[in-house]
Amino acid sequence: MIQITLFRNDIKQILRDPVMAMLLVAPLLLISVFKILEVFLIPFVALKTGFDVMPYAPCIFSFILLMNSGMLGIVTGFMMLDERDGNIAQLLEITPMGRSGYLINRLSFASILSVLYCVVSFAVFGLVNLPFYSKMLLCFLSAIYTAIIGLLIFSGADDKVKGLTYAKGLNALVLFAFTDLFALSWLTFLSWFFPPYWITMMIKSPQSFFVNSLAFIIHVVWLGVLIFRYGRRES
Repeated sequence: MIQITLFRNDIKQILRDPVMAMLLVAPLLLISVFKILEVFLIPFVALKTGFDVMPYAPCIFSFILLMNSGMLGIVTGFMMLDERDGNIAQLLEITPMGRSGYLINRLSFASILSVLYCVVSFAVFGLVNLPFYSKMLLCFLSAIYTAIIGLLIFSGADDKVKGLTYAKGLNALVLFAFTDLFALSWLTFLSWFFPPYWITMMIKSPQSFFVNSLAFIIHVVWLGVLIFRYGRRES
């Protein structure tokens, strides 16, 4: 019952803020735009120029997944900033759910939506053909990436104005998903330490146990470090 009440309050809180409300539905708009491009623009370009976009399909699909998760992560960060400014977080932490319960509830809200948008993306796009277990893992990592972005904004910004500026900077993390296109060994190595790179690699090499394992480890390490920072900051 508490979880349902909190979920309803989350929806009300988002709808009161035009920016958060827009970010909540923006992934659907992004999916729609890229679907239109897939159906109309890509065949037209291929017909007129002979340019084949399929070699770049993993990067395109990775961009869609990462942007969807990133936008929902911004919603998470903004909600946590709102609740910190209004001392709502402190009040919820002294309820039976406690600090850990509050954090789980806050991170899970947008992360679940991220999984849903990920499933929609798989259903809508024919750019890539992945096995079922790869889709499941990508959905799971999309949820983690949403939580990562939310915690980065919360830990790096003092208010929503600064949070919006910070969010724009965090969008640059998506660039690590495309570093293989530059064929720079040092840049590729640097990208190993950032989650977006591994989303693209998983789409490119879904059968690779090495890639899947490192993708999982990198995401979990980032999330663990940020949760630890949250605990220390709020203690």
